[in-house]
Amino acid sequence: MRREKFLAALLLTYIIIQLMLRAAIVTTSTDLLDAPSIAKTFALGAVFDLVAGLFFIAPIALLSLLNVRRPISIATFIFDFAIIFIAVAQFLFWQEFHTNFNFIAVDYLIYTQELLGNIAQSFNVPLLLIAITIAAVVVFNVQQFFFKPFRRLSIKKIFIGAAIAIVLPTVGALIVQSDWREKIGSNRHNVELAGNGSYEFVRAFFANELDYPTFYVTRDNDAVIQRLRNLLATDNATFLNDADITRRIENFNALSTVRPNVVMITVESLNADFTGAFGNGTLTPALDRIAQQSFCFGRMYATGTRTVRGLEALTLSLPPTPGQSIVRRADNADMATLGSIFRANGYATDFLYGGYGYFDNMNEFFGANGYVIKDRTTIPDDEIFHETIWGVADEILFTQVLRSMDEHFDRGERAFEMVMTTSNHRPFKFPNGRIEMSEGTRPAAVRYTDWAIGDFLERASTRPWFDETVFVIVADHQALAAGKTTLPVNCYHIPCMIYAPKLIAAGWSDRLISQMDLPPTLLGMLGVSYESKFLGRDIFRAERSTAFISTYQMLGMIEGDELIVLTPDKKIAAYRIDDWGSSEYTAIEPSEDQIADAVAYYQGASWLYKNGLLKK
Repeated sequence: MRREKFLAALLLTYIIIQLMLRAAIVTTSTDLLDAPSIAKTFALGAVFDLVAGLFFIAPIALLSLLNVRRPISIATFIFDFAIIFIAVAQFLFWQEFHTNFNFIAVDYLIYTQELLGNIAQSFNVPLLLIAITIAAVVVFNVQQFFFKPFRRLSIKKIFIGAAIAIVLPTVGALIVQSDWREKIGSNRHNVELAGNGSYEFVRAFFANELDYPTFYVTRDNDAVIQRLRNLLATDNATFLNDADITRRIENFNALSTVRPNVVMITVESLNADFTGAFGNGTLTPALDRIAQQSFCFGRMYATGTRTVRGLEALTLSLPPTPGQSIVRRADNADMATLGSIFRANGYATDFLYGGYGYFDNMNEFFGANGYVIKDRTTIPDDEIFHETIWGVADEILFTQVLRSMDEHFDRGERAFEMVMTTSNHRPFKFPNGRIEMSEGTRPAAVRYTDWAIGDFLERASTRPWFDETVFVIVADHQALAAGKTTLPVNCYHIPCMIYAPKLIAAGWSDRLISQMDLPPTLLGMLGVSYESKFLGRDIFRAERSTAFISTYQMLGMIEGDELIVLTPDKKIAAYRIDDWGSSEYTAIEPSEDQIADAVAYYQGASWLYKNGLLKK
């Protein structure tokens, strides 16, 4: 029994470390968690930990059958170091995103340079590694009390033991399902905490893209497209065929002949409640001042929780199809984008990013769709006086924007500049002397990003092209990636303002608007006519107001104060939003019309993309 006792000690070690991890998370997240469900959270978490632990000890179990002491000792220490390292990583991930390992963690592993650089700039890595190593040494020495010479086994028993070591965790993984966590309750933080980080990471890795018809409620496809056409119909739209949603949009107003430049500043992780204009924050005095001279959309909601999801909505005007953003998928070239519409109207189009645009496939996507790429590699080295692993400081990026606009002006070109900032991202570092706050925290990074935007517009105001330029300031998503409910609306509320003092009168709209509605709404305000494959709508033309919010699997549609949620088990749930600020919901029965509309958008978008009908 010596062998079994030793392996049991290793398994117990893993379970205890996971227990300590959950306890540490609870102590730092008491305001997020549902206290009465904590016991169930820990109990179910132990079940997931048991299965994950069986996978972790399987290699050592196989080595133990051969009775080779030194390799077993080496493997045991690696095991101890790895499980402690993963626990620390999961704790830090939770502090940043308030969720278990998921697609974000998978993406960070794929983009190793950004991951390691972000860790190096955010934490004292040598100290962390020393602490983890010391902890692993202590745990390893405790385990040696259980490590006694094992009896030699016959060939038959070795094969039986190997079969058990492989079959046991495999059977456990087949029996234990991730959706068991949903039984804990409605608080998403408890649900996430119950999961095992390694288990959820592997699950997210293999669920990178979800086929809509396989996993979600469907309707007859012809009926879906027809309903979608009805939802997209407006008095200025003429459908060009009977098979899809392609239509001619006729817009005309005073700006039609002016054809102003457009600079769309997509701001990293900017919550509406960070601002005073859109919430009750005090971190954005420059944006609050700019909002007073802008046309503002006070109830805009992001479609997702990642930058690529925001870029998808703002570029393709699409609801969030399940799995990865189309920006990250194959076959995403030559699509009908906001940029292609501007180019058809005589504009030059650029994508400007302060980092290396290979991250998240941004350069590949925008380059394949006709944008000129101007990222970290095109910025002169002598201008880079501050940068993090994510990119140069926002003010340096904005200098690049000014240069780009100057060049277009000198050539007599109208330009559309798609700008993506980076400074409001961990490690939250920026140049000294810009604001009164010290670097290293998100509030300080928000304050710096606000300063950089204000400084950019002040510098731009001295340029000859300023009076004929429309500046759009919008967030890609919120800083929070999860809330207490499946799809917490308060975690998707983002600011959006259109600033052009000489061209567009200041104003305020409280209509519900989706992030994907911004492209057609902006084009309507500019008086640009175009051929559209957008699923977003000009809210000044549409009778109904809807918003679309999502995780990688949960797909939501908001209309009025009701939220319809499509889940990948072919189920639909509906809720009344009782409190938009805290996402307090009451479960209700969805109407057939609500279901049909939600399915029309999500199934329709997936079908159109899969069949190449969103291309130019």
